[in-house]
Amino acid sequence: MKHPFISMVLLLGVAGCQSDAPASGNASAPDPLKATLSGDACPDMGQKAYFFWMEPRSVEPGDVVALSPYWTDMPGGYNRLPPGCLGDLAVYPEGTVAFSRQEDGLAIATIGPDVQAGTRLRLDGAYNGHGLSGLVEVFRAADNPLVGTWRQEGRDCVSGSAVQELVFTGGGDFSVTWTPFEVYKDYWGSYAFDAQTGAISLTVESGNQVPEDVMTSGIATVSDGRLVFDGVSLGTPRSAAEACHGAFTK
Repeated sequence: MKHPFISMVLLLGVAGCQSDAPASGNASAPDPLKATLSGDACPDMGQKAYFFWMEPRSVEPGDVVALSPYWTDMPGGYNRLPPGCLGDLAVYPEGTVAFSRQEDGLAIATIGPDVQAGTRLRLDGAYNGHGLSGLVEVFRAADNPLVGTWRQEGRDCVSGSAVQELVFTGGGDFSVTWTPFEVYKDYWGSYAFDAQTGAISLTVESGNQVPEDVMTSGIATVSDGRLVFDGVSLGTPRSAAEACHGAFTK
């Protein structure tokens, strides 16, 4: 798994050349692929980093994704831009989303109901000639209930040992963070999960703090909104005397 800010930077120069042709038969209807604002309403921020989001987003078929444009000149910085100034909307692979606009000009991408789980989409746009992109990973919760951001219940754990952010993505990546701050994560990698048996295997790829006592294989059970591990331990952070083995909730 790549560091999230680096992943975002790699997307900066990728402006889509694919187009999603509007299906409307009304010739007078506004083209949702084009910007609704221009001129002074769209201030140029110069040679900054422009983006929708910094890390791939996990979505299900039929989900609605708002395309809010941002710029930054530092890791973790989000500076919102006028949504109506976003134009040249496109998606790759073509035909996997439908674009529309809200009254305020905010662009909306609706994931096609037939898009297969495991598909990675790239949503593109332009703001005053600056290309920006965002990656989307399609999954189905019925097949992978782990996807999302979890927080460990720490009432029975020693101080500082409970994980504050455990993230599983629809693309097969995970990350662990005890003290979230901007884009910081303690360690990250990839995972494999069998929904039928509950078997899970974590592969730690890199990190800022990787405990020596991480246990990467076991059983993961999701029931009534709680995630419980059997045989898996995310390890002991430097700030604690021992690992926390409490359940997780979203």
